[in-house]
Amino acid sequence: MSVLPNDTFLGRLKFFEIYDDFFGPKFFSVKDELDRLYLVYWSGDYNDGTETKWIYMPVSQKILDELLREEYSVHKAFSESKQLLLVSTFIKKDAGKTTIELLNVDERKNVNFPPKDFSIELDEIQSIAPESSWDFNLRIAKRDNKSSPSDNVVAKVLGAFGDIIKLLMKDGKNKNPSIYPYSAKYGSFDVKLGSSNQERAAVAIELLNSILSDKDSIEKKLEELEVDPFRLKDLLDIVNLDKLELTLKSKTSDTLKKPIKISSASLLPIIQKLERNVKNYVDSSKVPQANCLDRVIDIVIHRVDGGELQHELINGITSQRQVAYHTNAAQCLGLLSSSNTVTIAGRVLAQKNNRTAQYQYLAERFESSDFGWAWMKWAGVTSIRDLEPESAEQFVKERVRGLKRTSVARRASSLSSWASILREYSRQYDDGENL
Repeated sequence: MSVLPNDTFLGRLKFFEIYDDFFGPKFFSVKDELDRLYLVYWSGDYNDGTETKWIYMPVSQKILDELLREEYSVHKAFSESKQLLLVSTFIKKDAGKTTIELLNVDERKNVNFPPKDFSIELDEIQSIAPESSWDFNLRIAKRDNKSSPSDNVVAKVLGAFGDIIKLLMKDGKNKNPSIYPYSAKYGSFDVKLGSSNQERAAVAIELLNSILSDKDSIEKKLEELEVDPFRLKDLLDIVNLDKLELTLKSKTSDTLKKPIKISSASLLPIIQKLERNVKNYVDSSKVPQANCLDRVIDIVIHRVDGGELQHELINGITSQRQVAYHTNAAQCLGLLSSSNTVTIAGRVLAQKNNRTAQYQYLAERFESSDFGWAWMKWAGVTSIRDLEPESAEQFVKERVRGLKRTSVARRASSLSSWASILREYSRQYDDGENL
């Protein structure tokens, strides 16, 4: 006998998640062909074990999320629902045909409901459907609830939120953490997020909450965590400018004990304080490790011409590892996107007709990059011309997060090499007072 009936008006059903699996699924959720969710409870076996009765409760994703966070009980949800279906299945086909009937008030006393103390063992949840394997729910809303944020704003929030959480997730065991959208509900902008490590992501989110809740020590905490304050400011700026409220909840109650909110109502003092903070940290992924600047230029031009990223096709590149180093270096300068497509900045570079023009352009890209800006702030200068190339190693040691000691010298060598070349091509700006 199949646990899920497929010969009824419910159509073809598929498991979404299983919450209790004792000699087969006893409490679980399913989806039908129209993506509607049902929570299903095993009511028991009847007629000498030949018949099994199941209580089906139509449920929204929001209600299911609240049940998993234990915001109210499973017993209460089933007891108060007015849309319950009683599904009867049979072990043998000749014993009877699957039936579905609306479970009215009078018939409820004849079936078993989840007991009052029934609870879901959170560590036993089995995610069956791919879209059920999410860890957190991020709701992006306008603070006044009178309109919805644009898709462009939502994309910016997801990018900035992901950047700061990944920085906070990093430790000795999690060198390349990730947090990413799993699915999104159009209109309300409830975004399901997955992560490479749920426990570490939860710690990072709690850290973010603690940073924002203590405005007086925000600079000290960021310095202790070696987090670039401008990465946090990026997120808060978006929330503040678009008058947003972000609400973050975990899938289950054992991950985050309570929702975390970031509201534009109280962010301006924090943003102003972050702007004044001069100790800038930069993530290791945004610091190049490719000494030869000419090869970085060549690989960008190669991509502009539609070239594939195979080392055999690129002059001077002898391995795929070198391809990775040089494409990452181009990304650090904003010449290639994270997916190695050419950015507008990369196309502008490719239009320069000679190395002199290319170096002049890259000198400005250097100054406006994450690593260039952080290095200049660390050195107390405002132009690449005033950077001392030999200070690169000390800067990397003090301000670059997530590096092994063996990597420090490689990154410092790249920065020193680039600065030595590009400082000679930096444009002189007139920073005098306006007349």
